[in-house]
Amino acid sequence: MPVIEIRREDLVGLSGLDRSDDWFESVIPMIGASYEGSENGRLRFEFFPNRPDHYSVEGIARSLRHLYAGSPPEDYGVGYSGLMIEVDKSIKAVRPVMVCAAVKGIHMTQALMESIIDFQEKLHLTVGRKRRKVSIGLHDLDSVTPPFSYRAYRPDEISFVPLGKTVEMTPAEIVSGHEKGKEYGHILGSGPYPVITDSAGNVLSMPPVINGNVSAITLDTENIFIDVSGTVRGTCAAVLRILCAALADRGGRIESVRIREGDAEFAEPDMAYRPMAIAKGYVNRMIGVEMKAEEIQQHLLGMGYRASLAGDGITAWIPPYRMDVLHAVDIVEDIAIAHGYDRFGKRMPFCQSVGSLLPVTEFSELVFEAMNGYGYTQVLTFVLSSRKMQTEMMSMEEGETVVLLNPVSEDTEILRRSLLPGLMRLLEANRHNELPQKVYEIGEVHLPERRKHLAGVSIHPRATFSEVKSVVDALSRDLRLDLRYEESADSRFISGRQATVSGRYGITGHLGEIYPGTITNFNLSNPVVGFEIDITDIKVLR
Repeated sequence: MPVIEIRREDLVGLSGLDRSDDWFESVIPMIGASYEGSENGRLRFEFFPNRPDHYSVEGIARSLRHLYAGSPPEDYGVGYSGLMIEVDKSIKAVRPVMVCAAVKGIHMTQALMESIIDFQEKLHLTVGRKRRKVSIGLHDLDSVTPPFSYRAYRPDEISFVPLGKTVEMTPAEIVSGHEKGKEYGHILGSGPYPVITDSAGNVLSMPPVINGNVSAITLDTENIFIDVSGTVRGTCAAVLRILCAALADRGGRIESVRIREGDAEFAEPDMAYRPMAIAKGYVNRMIGVEMKAEEIQQHLLGMGYRASLAGDGITAWIPPYRMDVLHAVDIVEDIAIAHGYDRFGKRMPFCQSVGSLLPVTEFSELVFEAMNGYGYTQVLTFVLSSRKMQTEMMSMEEGETVVLLNPVSEDTEILRRSLLPGLMRLLEANRHNELPQKVYEIGEVHLPERRKHLAGVSIHPRATFSEVKSVVDALSRDLRLDLRYEESADSRFISGRQATVSGRYGITGHLGEIYPGTITNFNLSNPVVGFEIDITDIKVLR
């Protein structure tokens, strides 16, 4: 979680609450933070990741104004700047989303500059996923000439002076030789590279790596141009709104920028409050406290919402800087915060119960003792996997699979159907270590319904079917599973050196010598034996 360092004079000035450090230390955690100490007039708080608008002193002060000073919700009016940015179709395969805004009339100070830069980096690290999902550029609007263009360039097609440097560099040179290029260039790969230019050919930014030096923010900056680029439009737009709200709280005027994408054209930012309906009964049932609709309304105002009543129905108007409110239950949580967690009181539970382990968990603990006794080491592999590893590399046909809609890479595109591929990958990663290697895992698979499996593998020059059968026999004996074996034709194992297994509690599975082609697919050069059984329906062992 990000640690936010706050200048006390900034907090007092922005919140209008001139209170002691002890007071701030006690109330700020009530809005979702933990106090981390103070030094030289700076307070340090670690904020929960669900409120990125709290990653700056402006957002924290805003919440304190609403909750403790009774300030009404802000009216973030948006003027029209007359600015436009053209998004070229060449950018679609590189970094497709671009939203922008202008904030004018800023009185820049050293404290404000430090706050903005720190806020920007906190958003990059968290919401932006280290700039991969979202990156932000802040520019001195008066140093550039609109309109702007956002397009992709070849590695050596353009050059500019990057921020903090004095000589021009091409995108290829920045990625290979600039400190920020080395840190973030991998996001773009070998090109083409996204670049924002003005009408005079000046480069404002090469997102998500580095800004141009020509538009650097200084203490003389009064008007700021903000660009937010990334891969998800909704997230980029939300980050833009958060930044605009923070700068507006510093006295800036928000103005929209037209974004043109081919024949489509729209304006950002949209600083309107979004309505969401909730019922008084739902709020009281979720919180466990009987409140009148008027009291709920006051709590919503205390959390920065606008609120209107219609009988027992309540419409909460969500502030534009809140990207965490996705469901009515998120609003209920804010009502509980405004009500005060210390006001709920104490009461004895209505019933008394004694906790116990789930049968499958109890069985897993017994398996742990048994498998360690057989010389196996427990491991954990990734639930996310690839089609290739789960099917092709294991000589298996693809079954019904749970597929991720937006995987980060091909290695994390599905939920695994089997534990054995992950164990084979583990053996591959340890192929330079001495043999024998014997590992096992208890974990979830998805077929596509969720199941619990137990699997183990052993690799060494003399690994045979007899070895793996002896391990499964030992499990059957020690855990009283009454396992039975039958012939099988599983393509993961060598024909004639494999078996299916079944027994008490609905146990089913396979064991045998891993098929040589599969061993080669994982770059292994020794025989491997393994087993995998379904233990989902295990009952309490007595």
